[in-house]
Amino acid sequence: MKKKLTFISIVIIALLLAGCNLPANQNPAEPTDDSMATEIAKILTGTPVQILISPTAGADQAATEEPTSEAATQAPTAEPVEDTATPAPTSTPTMAPTATLSDTDPAKSLGAPDWVDNLDNGNNWLTDNDAFTKIKFEGGYMKLTAITDLDGWRLSWPGPDDFYLEGKFQTPDCSGTDHYGLMFRTPKNSGASQGYLFGITCDGKYSLRLWDDPNMTSLVYWTASDKIIKGENVVNTLGVMAKGDTLTLYVNGSKVDEVKDKTFSEGIFGVFVGGDNGVDFTMWLDQIRYWDVK
Repeated sequence: MKKKLTFISIVIIALLLAGCNLPANQNPAEPTDDSMATEIAKILTGTPVQILISPTAGADQAATEEPTSEAATQAPTAEPVEDTATPAPTSTPTMAPTATLSDTDPAKSLGAPDWVDNLDNGNNWLTDNDAFTKIKFEGGYMKLTAITDLDGWRLSWPGPDDFYLEGKFQTPDCSGTDHYGLMFRTPKNSGASQGYLFGITCDGKYSLRLWDDPNMTSLVYWTASDKIIKGENVVNTLGVMAKGDTLTLYVNGSKVDEVKDKTFSEGIFGVFVGGDNGVDFTMWLDQIRYWDVK
């Protein structure tokens, strides 16, 4: 990471002055961005109402946007709440096998990844519950539960420029338009109020959304794909190749779409979850990793 030593030094100094302000399970040896600690509870709607932007429209082109719902245009004021309840389900489900990966899967040709988290613990993430999601690390999974009808997320600390990012997701209980996926290129100083969200629904659709508070714009509106394994008790692997202004989307190793957008060129990444069919929809993240690409 750029200026890594300087950033770590700033964090150490801040800890000395503030008296260890990290979450209980945060690894103090890893860089921690203030935006994760202070703004992780910011929320966005799961069903955007903005006018669709053509996938070929660059960020330097004027785009007509409608505001999101009232709940999405204002940052929530509720303080994070501690909740010791265990997100359901707690047992490891019997999962259907992941779809056979395509020969075009970038992970097959990129070699060893530059960063991997197998989710054996929460050292790379915020581990506190908040007003919108519950989180638990158990059995080699991050279990992130939506407890409202709005999307919520967790962000990690790496901030690559050009990369291939991949997350392996499991959904023990999943139906309809419940959705989950990858959040990426969130500017470090944005307060988690900007970035891209690539996600899929349980009924087999994918989308790419641009979040620039208070507006959410669909770069790719919810589109059906036979590459998505639908329903519950399934495994889906989502990938994003971000090279300059070109964002290429993969599901289970197969390319499903490609968009050019110049709005954000770098930033941190994470995962999100949204339950449209009631609260307590839980996404299980099995592994997340990325490769630096040129």
